[in-house]
Amino acid sequence: MPLSRAMPRIWVGAVALAVFLCAAATAWSQSSTARMPREISNGAREMVVQRVEPEISQAEIFAAVQAQLDRETMCFPWPSVWLDPAERRRVFIVRFDLMERDWGGEVTARTRARLAEFVDMGVLVAREQSDIGPGVIEYRLTRLGDDRLVGSPASGRMSFCMPSERRVVEILETQFGNYPCGTLQVRFRHIADAWPSWARSQSIQTRVNDTWGAIGSPGDGAVSMSRQWFAGDPTDGRENGQMRSVCYDTEAREVRGEDMELYPALPAQ
Repeated sequence: MPLSRAMPRIWVGAVALAVFLCAAATAWSQSSTARMPREISNGAREMVVQRVEPEISQAEIFAAVQAQLDRETMCFPWPSVWLDPAERRRVFIVRFDLMERDWGGEVTARTRARLAEFVDMGVLVAREQSDIGPGVIEYRLTRLGDDRLVGSPASGRMSFCMPSERRVVEILETQFGNYPCGTLQVRFRHIADAWPSWARSQSIQTRVNDTWGAIGSPGDGAVSMSRQWFAGDPTDGRENGQMRSVCYDTEAREVRGEDMELYPALPAQ
């Protein structure tokens, strides 16, 4: 086909693609009852926390609670370890030989067990370093571990914070008001159909069971949320103006956490 005849079809295809992408980008805003605050649209503020409107749909509430639940984590702090001073960002060389000499066998054994749990979780890979000395092990972060590590050796505090991998079953109750972290309080029911993908050892599964409840049995939860708007695109992939649990300090003008609570499910009957 001559290029001159193909061009109109190519142009029409490009226009159709542009229309599709535009429609996809605005699908959430069209389905939502939210309206962008004037302070954001006129560039006066970088971020605004907005009250949730009374006419919000149950479908949007359900999706917002699920998104918040997806961000809910269980954190596992690192034990005290004797690290080799040759520091690398993704590699930790633990001197169990020096720990046993100075801290005793019981403390060393507990630390070994905790780090073995991290290996089972898939956040660390262990390798003996016999060339340095007996009882020296290199722990290297996996990609998952790198994503989930909070803190650093320099801070003296490190934890792996792992996702809940639970789902919302139903919304039980909604109530508008003024709460520490939002203007819409939601009570909901949640469940896990299987162990989280990272809960591979019996000890970790026991902690999950004790904290969030028995697998396959629904538990209750609660969260308060508001809309959060930004002058630019949110950095975490959310749509601008989506609801989120936002504990906002008005004096400091900064967000300080969230308030989702998951109450343990009862054991299956």
